[in-house]
Amino acid sequence: MIEAQLEKRGIVVETTPAPNFACHILAQTALNTVVSVDVLVNPFPDTLAVSRAVNYSAALRLKSLPQGELVVVEEQGLLVLAVNHLGRLWHSHVLGTVESDVTDLARELDIAKFSLDVQQALGSVRAVTLVGSKLALLKNELAKHSTLEIHTTPALLPDRALKVDAFPKLLPPSVCEAQSARSRRSLYARIGVLVTAVYVVLFVFGWMYLSSLETQAAQLRKQVAESGPPAEEVKQTAKLWRQLEPAIEAQRYPVVLLSEITALMPPSGVLLKRFEAKPTEIELRGDARDAQTATQFFDDLKKHPKLSRYKWDMPVPSVKDKVASFKIQGKLEGEG
Repeated sequence: MIEAQLEKRGIVVETTPAPNFACHILAQTALNTVVSVDVLVNPFPDTLAVSRAVNYSAALRLKSLPQGELVVVEEQGLLVLAVNHLGRLWHSHVLGTVESDVTDLARELDIAKFSLDVQQALGSVRAVTLVGSKLALLKNELAKHSTLEIHTTPALLPDRALKVDAFPKLLPPSVCEAQSARSRRSLYARIGVLVTAVYVVLFVFGWMYLSSLETQAAQLRKQVAESGPPAEEVKQTAKLWRQLEPAIEAQRYPVVLLSEITALMPPSGVLLKRFEAKPTEIELRGDARDAQTATQFFDDLKKHPKLSRYKWDMPVPSVKDKVASFKIQGKLEGEG
């Protein structure tokens, strides 16, 4: 029913990623229910989209409004008329700018009074309260043109009995998306830490295992030196272990190399489609938004202190539909 009423008034209803409206029940009896609805504009202003916001609501909903009276406040150079039910905001709309003619303001207030008098659930409106010292200056002139009693107040007091935590959740789509993205990044970060911890544990156990093997090899060399003829065989075994060093060197692990390469990638503009690491070679394929971006990425690879041990080569990127496809190859210095 609420959605139908909003659409009837020309308000576009959005439901994803979250509804753009929230209902507040002000009073409820066997015959009547007084409902006030907060609606977010679409598109929502970027300047008001706070990514860490918990909830959005009308500012006047947090104030205690004088019962049975209209309220006029100034917000950002505009005059805003607020109608309340039992002191809680029911409806608000813009009357005009602060420079509006007093007679026009009086006419708008009288029209609002007559419209509300026919709605029995809200009761009769007897007066209007002007909020702030600037609007208080209009009191005498406004009294000449309006049938309402004119009251003034320096400011509206907060409604301390209001339970803000019970408000229905209302967030703009951009804020919902930002919070979801932040949750995903946090999840990915935790997964990354867990994966890194697993690799560290495996590396430590591998190092301990290799250290144990080195100790055993040293003992074997000692035994061979004492035994004579088998010494040459032990030396050959040690030589083979040295040849295995490239396979156990942490800086040549594919995951380590990929981590160093992705760390060089800019926040946007470069998409890595293929990564292949061999004992002495690395091959990268991907797309960049232009040839200059691809060339900059290639130059960064050559300058990286841990990747400079490779000799990098990149043919001229091929550009199609404003996308530069590149292929970069690196060969380990001193290797065939």
